[in-house]
Amino acid sequence: MTDSPAPSGTHDEPAGDLAGRLAALARIFAVPVGDTAALEAAGLRVDGIAEEDLDDDELAAAHYRVLHHDLVPDAGVFLEEDGMLGGPLARSLSARMAAAGFTPDDSTRSSGHIVNELGFMAHLLQTGRRAEAITFWREHASGWMPLVALHLHGTGSSWFDALAEAFEAALSAVRDAEHHGGMTIASPTLPPALPDAHLDLDEPKVGLARIGEYLAIPARSGLVLSRSTLSHIGRAFRLPTGFGSRSRIVEGLLRSAAQYDGWDAVLGALWDECNRAEACWTSSDAMWAMRWRERLSVTRGILERLRHAEEDLTGSE
Repeated sequence: MTDSPAPSGTHDEPAGDLAGRLAALARIFAVPVGDTAALEAAGLRVDGIAEEDLDDDELAAAHYRVLHHDLVPDAGVFLEEDGMLGGPLARSLSARMAAAGFTPDDSTRSSGHIVNELGFMAHLLQTGRRAEAITFWREHASGWMPLVALHLHGTGSSWFDALAEAFEAALSAVRDAEHHGGMTIASPTLPPALPDAHLDLDEPKVGLARIGEYLAIPARSGLVLSRSTLSHIGRAFRLPTGFGSRSRIVEGLLRSAAQYDGWDAVLGALWDECNRAEACWTSSDAMWAMRWRERLSVTRGILERLRHAEEDLTGSE
């Protein structure tokens, strides 16, 4: 496989230190890398990757599916109220990066894309601004990157399993650097808070479409529901999910569950996804962990109420 150039702001020759690993990981999130040296530079255990998962065509297809089609690893997707790219958060991040002399690769990605944020932290470390890198992690990146690691798990590809492990190890190293630095930051500021959930089940005709939208947007529900995850839930209970956006797929899954006697099973699967998401926050920044756990607590309450509201919801549409 011929590797594409590294994203702007990163380096082609990552060193063995944390900055080098972050830069190498940014490159791997950007392009499907099969080169052993490049994978090892990013901290991947190459001996754990099956040969078929390094096949050029298979790897390119899996890379597109997981990191483009299923769920884009971008801060806006996880932290914005509507789960969209290129919003106010991306503009704030772009200004932050420019002030530090980093030019994000924003030709096909927003400034909040994992490629640009990893590259930015690598840039800060490589230019001797360790405190700024730790501040950026604490204020912002630690609030959503653990959810990307959750997304990477369970893809069925040993290449992505290796990437997930290397990514989590790098995040742990950044977290350790924060703790060893003795820095105190009052609270995360990018963004200053998660958006309000905006889902009132007592509202007339709240409907499955609104519920699907709520559950599909991480910043509202706290869940990470990729297309593959939703497809897996549908197959597990032999329920069609439909097509379109993730919100529409969740809506279709709930509608099918109501029609084919799978309501409790699907809600149970979504409850399990709450548990998976909560496990991301066991060792993360306390303020971000509190925010996400509170959001998941609200979602659990909604799921519990939905167990008793099937007829009302499906009959009112």
